[in-house]
Amino acid sequence: MATVTNEQSKAHKSPRRAIFTKVVFLRRIIQAVFVGFAIFVGSRHLWAGSGPTGAASFDAYCPFGGIETLWQFITGGVFLRKLNYSNLVVLAATLATALVMGRAFCGWICPLGSVQEWLARLAQRLTGSRKAGKNGIPWLPVKLPPAVDRTLRYLKYGVLGWVLWSSVSAVVPPLEPFCPYKILFHFELESALAWSVFIVMIAGSLLVERFWCRYLCPLGAVLSIFNKISPLRVHTDKIVCTDCGLCGSTCGMGIEDRPENIRSLECIRCLDCLDTCKRPEAIELKLG
Repeated sequence: MATVTNEQSKAHKSPRRAIFTKVVFLRRIIQAVFVGFAIFVGSRHLWAGSGPTGAASFDAYCPFGGIETLWQFITGGVFLRKLNYSNLVVLAATLATALVMGRAFCGWICPLGSVQEWLARLAQRLTGSRKAGKNGIPWLPVKLPPAVDRTLRYLKYGVLGWVLWSSVSAVVPPLEPFCPYKILFHFELESALAWSVFIVMIAGSLLVERFWCRYLCPLGAVLSIFNKISPLRVHTDKIVCTDCGLCGSTCGMGIEDRPENIRSLECIRCLDCLDTCKRPEAIELKLG
């Protein structure tokens, strides 16, 4: 037992471990910056009044808006209401990032993903050691049975298909009335539908980590395919890896068989698996 403890202690103090820790810390800073930006853009109408401010609307900063309006722009040169060229620019930047880093947008930049992650951590703290029994294991967020979890993950592809179909003849972005991103950051809960989406979003994120990302996000459905082709990926050295399961138990996206499933469509490149691994050489970020 003493030998294992010493090995773990050395692993935590290794230069590679220090680099992983700094990268994870950098990710959290970037997350906070983009959440702050979303709050700033979404709250302008509260302190600037309802008149024109000369700035783009909150909707104009959404990359998924570029997907919603793409068909009508290509076929007719028009945009869905509240959307413009900025949506296409943001979409292009997001897809360019995905070509290199896969679904990293979800784990590093998306403000809605960050809020979900923070809510899950809050749930862990509130249901931690003192309330979870002798093992001190938080009972929130819950882990759904694998079969149920796998089935629910297909819902986001259904949402994407519905949006693409509806956008052909739409006037406003089809997802707008149900979009938790806008409802959460635009601070306009003026209808029963908005309140329902808000409550479901908060409750769902407390119950299941990254509830929206896993099961319903149509942008995540688009970006997930880039995990198969992006050169920047997480690699597991099967010789060094002891298959302890720690990386899988701490994966925010609940990816099964984590060491073997590196190219999973669900991986958001958050790198928590690298930071929690007891053997720093077992998991690494590789290009190519």
